Amino acid sequence: MFIQNKTGWVVCIFCFLLFSFNIFSRDTIQLKSTDDNIFTVDECVPVHNIGKLITTQYFGGGGYSKLRDCYLKQYQQNRAEFPKGSGLYYVSGTGSWFGGIIGNDTLVSQSRFGEIWTDGNIILRSTSDPTSVYYEDAVSELDYVVYRADTFSNAPYLDSYLDNDSRPHKPLGLLIKQSSYSWSYGYAEDFVLLDFEIKNVGTKFIKDFYFGIKLLPMSGYMGSKPKTPDDDIGGFLPEFILGDNCQYIDTLNMVWGSDNNGNPVDGVFTDIAKEVNGELVKSGTGIGGVLFLANNNGIHLAGKKISYNWWFDDWDFISDFNFGPVMKKNLRDLGNTWSGEPFGDNGRYFVMSNGEIDYNQIYTASIYQTDPVWVYPDQRKARTISDGYGWMEHLLSVGPFDLPPGGVLRIPFAYVAGENFHTKPTNIDNLPDFPESYYSNLDFSDLAKNAQWARWIYDNPGVDTDGDGDSGLYTICVLDSQLIDNEWVVSAADTFWYRGDGVPDWKAAGPPPAPYVWLEPTLNGIRVRFNGSRSETEKDIFTQIVDFEGYNIYFGRDEREASLSLVASYDYENYDKYVWNSAVERYIVEDVPLTLADIRCAYADSCNDSSFDPLSFTRSDPFYNIDSIFYFVKHSYNVVGDAIAKVYPNIRDPRLVHVDSLVDDDYTEEGYFKFFEYSYTIENLLPTIGYWVNVTAFDFGSPKSGLQALETSKTVSIQNAYPLIDADELSGERKQVYVFPNPYRIDAGYRASGYEGRTEEDRPDYRVRELNFANLPPRCDIKIFSLDGDLVRHLLHDKDISDPTYSRDSWNLITRNTQMIVSGLYYWTVEFPDGEVQMGKFVVIM
Repeated sequence: MFIQNKTGWVVCIFCFLLFSFNIFSRDTIQLKSTDDNIFTVDECVPVHNIGKLITTQYFGGGGYSKLRDCYLKQYQQNRAEFPKGSGLYYVSGTGSWFGGIIGNDTLVSQSRFGEIWTDGNIILRSTSDPTSVYYEDAVSELDYVVYRADTFSNAPYLDSYLDNDSRPHKPLGLLIKQSSYSWSYGYAEDFVLLDFEIKNVGTKFIKDFYFGIKLLPMSGYMGSKPKTPDDDIGGFLPEFILGDNCQYIDTLNMVWGSDNNGNPVDGVFTDIAKEVNGELVKSGTGIGGVLFLANNNGIHLAGKKISYNWWFDDWDFISDFNFGPVMKKNLRDLGNTWSGEPFGDNGRYFVMSNGEIDYNQIYTASIYQTDPVWVYPDQRKARTISDGYGWMEHLLSVGPFDLPPGGVLRIPFAYVAGENFHTKPTNIDNLPDFPESYYSNLDFSDLAKNAQWARWIYDNPGVDTDGDGDSGLYTICVLDSQLIDNEWVVSAADTFWYRGDGVPDWKAAGPPPAPYVWLEPTLNGIRVRFNGSRSETEKDIFTQIVDFEGYNIYFGRDEREASLSLVASYDYENYDKYVWNSAVERYIVEDVPLTLADIRCAYADSCNDSSFDPLSFTRSDPFYNIDSIFYFVKHSYNVVGDAIAKVYPNIRDPRLVHVDSLVDDDYTEEGYFKFFEYSYTIENLLPTIGYWVNVTAFDFGSPKSGLQALETSKTVSIQNAYPLIDADELSGERKQVYVFPNPYRIDAGYRASGYEGRTEEDRPDYRVRELNFANLPPRCDIKIFSLDGDLVRHLLHDKDISDPTYSRDSWNLITRNTQMIVSGLYYWTVEFPDGEVQMGKFVVIM
């Protein structure tokens, strides 16, 4: 059902994810019903929620219903939230348009009104855990793949004023593989990449094919009631000056949208929601936008034209107003209007292919009747639109392409978010009369930098992927210069690659691989043993150097990241060298961190000069070299000591010997190099409590490209272990089994305290209860009886002794007849493999 109101089209963009139509055969898209990484839309929806940007695969969707995501199994608001946890959003709806010419027919299909359908399957992949079923063929930490089709002529059809073709929908005959990727790393957490692989599965040639992305900016705060958009702005960002230490101008061709003033409260921007006139208000100073990842220098878009058109969407005719910018040379009937939203396939195709780049929304009232380029705007709403208005639809399109039968076209693009777009709470006072002053107070830098990183992941800069000798575009960075004969002469320079070779890489710089970890319970503690054979030897894909920096050990009472604490670190002793750059008149970091040995050999009297301390040179008292001025700062903690110790301190480094000379003594029992084996013991722990432990690896980042240090996930592959009991109990041959909590009270708030149901938020309380058995042998039979001696439940406990949780098991308080137990006294027995039986009792208070 499609609702003809202002929220109707936003809901319908996502309609295909809410219904499951069998329009593909499984053979066509090669899915298996038994694959563990395939879900249906009845189970969940593809939500990207591991970074700071939370969004569906369509970066918005609309409506205020919650959606259960396929990865974390959590419920998310159906909005593009940014930053994560803020409740703020900047985009409410999006769509995709597909247009082309088949014979004498000009056809356009759009993800609106159900013209394009899915088969109802969602493929999930992830690089986070190599042992996971999601790992194979994964590109990012969270991939989604959905297949869609434009092959049916019986799509839902509203009224002729919405289509204006006076006929049912005519499909182009397309199969669309829609992939999306996201990461949690600091440099990549603010965007989602998408890749549309469009195949002509029909029998007819599609000429002059165009692809378009439609964006509906609508900002707000989820804590307030649903609002009608009435004060949002948008526009086109053609290029931007990027680079911290070496600036260059990069082409973006990006569509953006945001609130018109950032919603200041009492004249200031606030991160805390405040009540204003009975409604919660929170400042939203961010911005969202879309751009094509391949630019005009790339293979996919070489020689293609980009069009940007926007219009006021009043398709419910509440105010009988329809407007959009139009170049005088492009003025024509768009189906039911001469400006504004196009109607029918012919009108939509013309807008997709007109090559027009509309002026930004804030300039609408600045277009005069005598303007030589633009049609004079309708004055009924020109000033209102200029200072922020609702239901402004923005379309970014590219083409033309030819698609023969069986032909495939790939269109990569990104939805990108940025922070601190609004910088001045009173900036709105400049509109509508002073748009230039208003524009000068907007800050696109974070949005543009994130867009740059999105493109770098798609096409790695300076990498000759296809081996044809072209590594992309670069600029020469002047690092230092000298005054010679009254002229400044460059004395130090470097090449900075800011664009790839046009061949997709789809590779993101990540942290070093996490180490292999083993937990060994000790007396009132847990020994953490780990091996970094991969962590300390693999190269970064961007810099092509080994950038390993150190390890962190985390532990907590449960596996949630918020519950984990850092207990120990191991960090290389190295230093950042800040060099004075006369070109930018400030100190900058030009290279990777230097070890203490490197620094002493380069700047001390000798390599063995132990009195040379790099930290004695500071910003106010730097080191003066022959051709440069610099000082040093610790790169990180510089902690290398006894806390985290090498298990084999005297073993040789395998990187310094030939592989043929390695012998069995160089390897651990597990087959890893002993040189990279470490251990650390967490002490003074309670033996009745389970602890979660993980070891992460982190790198030193890339100062030249502005890449911050990256760390592996604190929660992926996290392990659970219980410390051993005290010495008196250990002295016996067999430990006494016990049960906790005892009594079990339904009103004790176990779930709220994090003891139950931490990873099962969608299940009710009665399905996540846990009664725990401790001090169990690796294998035993657990039986629970009622006071009358009736068997309530029989549990088979069978764990390998190497499992640090082998001595624990739990029961969900469900009987063998799948019923909840009632309040009362219960008995339990534990039968050991040798026939010995231990008995006990517990109380349940429901």
